[in-house]
Amino acid sequence: MNPRKIPTLPAIGALALIYFVAGKLSLQLAFLHKSASPVWPPAGIALAALLVLGFRVWPALFVGAFLVNLTTLGNIWTSLGIASGNTLEALCGAWLVNRFAGGARVFDRPQDVFKFALAALIGTTVSPTFGVSSLAAGGFAQWSSYWPVWLTWWLGDASGVLVIAPLLLLWSVPATQRKWNQKQVLEVSVLLLLLVVLAETVFGGWLPISARNYPISFICGPIVIWTAFRFTPRETATGIFILSAIAIWGTLNGFGPFILQSENQSLLMLQLWTAALTITAMAIAAAITERNRTQVALEQQKDAVEAANRTKDNFLAMLSHELRTPLTPVMAALDTLEADGSRSSGSKNSLAMIRRNVELESQLIDDLLDLTRIAKDKLQLRFGPLDSHEVINNVVEICRPEAQARNLTLQLNLRAGAHHVLGDAAKYQQIVWNLLKNAIKFTAENGEITISSSNPEPQLLAIAVHDTGIGIEPEVMNRIFDPFEQGERAFQRRFGGLGLGLAISKSLAQAHGGTLIARSEGHDRGSTFILTMKTVPAPPRIVKLTSPVSESRPLRILLVDDHQDTCVALERLLVRRGHLVAAAHNVRSAMETAARNSFDLLISDIALPDGTGTELMTYLHAISRIPGIAISGFGMNGDIEKSIDAGFAEHLVKPVKMENLEAAIDRVMATATL
Repeated sequence: MNPRKIPTLPAIGALALIYFVAGKLSLQLAFLHKSASPVWPPAGIALAALLVLGFRVWPALFVGAFLVNLTTLGNIWTSLGIASGNTLEALCGAWLVNRFAGGARVFDRPQDVFKFALAALIGTTVSPTFGVSSLAAGGFAQWSSYWPVWLTWWLGDASGVLVIAPLLLLWSVPATQRKWNQKQVLEVSVLLLLLVVLAETVFGGWLPISARNYPISFICGPIVIWTAFRFTPRETATGIFILSAIAIWGTLNGFGPFILQSENQSLLMLQLWTAALTITAMAIAAAITERNRTQVALEQQKDAVEAANRTKDNFLAMLSHELRTPLTPVMAALDTLEADGSRSSGSKNSLAMIRRNVELESQLIDDLLDLTRIAKDKLQLRFGPLDSHEVINNVVEICRPEAQARNLTLQLNLRAGAHHVLGDAAKYQQIVWNLLKNAIKFTAENGEITISSSNPEPQLLAIAVHDTGIGIEPEVMNRIFDPFEQGERAFQRRFGGLGLGLAISKSLAQAHGGTLIARSEGHDRGSTFILTMKTVPAPPRIVKLTSPVSESRPLRILLVDDHQDTCVALERLLVRRGHLVAAAHNVRSAMETAARNSFDLLISDIALPDGTGTELMTYLHAISRIPGIAISGFGMNGDIEKSIDAGFAEHLVKPVKMENLEAAIDRVMATATL
């Protein structure tokens, strides 16, 4: 229940009664003057009530204070003056706390605890000033004893605010800590027991040391600090209240280190010690609570970021699938058209242009997925000895038509004697391909590109790709390997692309244990990218006696794909190669077709309208041991593993090139016949 929703009149009546009872009990400890007690919990009750219930309950404080003083000492006028001072003190303190220290949530932050303490010390000067002045003016106090009485009154009010107000506030507002477990319940029970034992040891008279006035009160501090570190300000305030109650009782009975000449002096010294301990412990508790709250917020943000990353990965995977799928029938149609030898040279050039752009689109999709794999540290590499010169020559042959189309001169200067490295064949070639494509992209027509190799040190290979292109500005050099970085926006509009090639290349180089750096003398001065890797001994050449390859026989193939164009295009290509093909577009029709006919091979998409290709493969593999090839737009490592686990022998990522599909068919059927 929200305390502010409590009806005003009942709240005023109950608060006035509580204030009156607490005031009468507190004045039992007024030894210096009947109206000035060094222990005054009503000050803390008043401040907590205004912070929790609002300023609407101030009449309760006035009525309670008036009745306390009217029934103790003085007349109506002095009681009115004291009641006015008590009420104004509470109002002033509540305003200060609300204005500067966070209001009822004052103990959520350590800096607010210190502001609260300062507000308590300042605000509590109002009541003793009004009270002592009223009593002295009415003849109920000596002007000569004004300051001793004022000091006792002030310290009583200040300590009451510092000890009682936190206890009431923290038990009135909703707790932010989660429910305790058994271990925490046991720990707080042990802490409470130790606190009571130590408090009784110091102030309870259990041991003779309690009556010898030794300064041993410090032994209670570690338990209070332990509570502040391990639990919330609520438990800390409760422990301090229990300690304060035992200490007051023990001091009044002559035990403990604060016994002075008079009971009033003893209680004043005790209250000063309690106030200092309270401020320290509550500030520590607030700091620990704030740290825990920050940690929870960070964990929530971490969970949110991880969820966003998962959403992003799922989005990229789905996006790649949706982008790849339409490219497959285009590639298949290109294979069909290019097989027609009667095409004119213009038509062939147009088909070559279409193929280059489709392959570029596919490469952009691969770059996005590679970046995701690298960021999640899920890039899987299969290392083996590689001939770098052979890789470079292959890449140059792939890129040479594009370079010739722009009148670029490609020069090779491969002088390295040791040029074998340990790497993943596909990814290592991707590094070199990215560097050469980058040089072609940013070099103007009639420019030059030089690829060289050298051994700057024994067992070290350096491959340099130098171009005479637009160069790299000094301010761009520091971020040239950042994802999506292409320098100025004008370059992005002019040259296109996503700016992922260099970022992926550097990550791949590091994954191979190498380095990739860039050098440039500035704008229009060209650039050089240097890939450095450790070399390995050249593997021995193994000469194999190969037997004549038998001609591949026609296969009965079950082709399953829900994308109509992909299915038609692949079926046409497979039929032209002599295979018998039955096409299906979902799991159900594929199962029905497989039940009526016998097939040698399954070629299936993974994402189907009424199920998945992995489910289909599992079913068919169980009943007929038919081998299978998965074709899918999903190409993450996890997707490939799921396909293999389901029984597929191969997983081809769309767009599927016919030569790759034919090679996969040969491998699968060769394995199936063993």
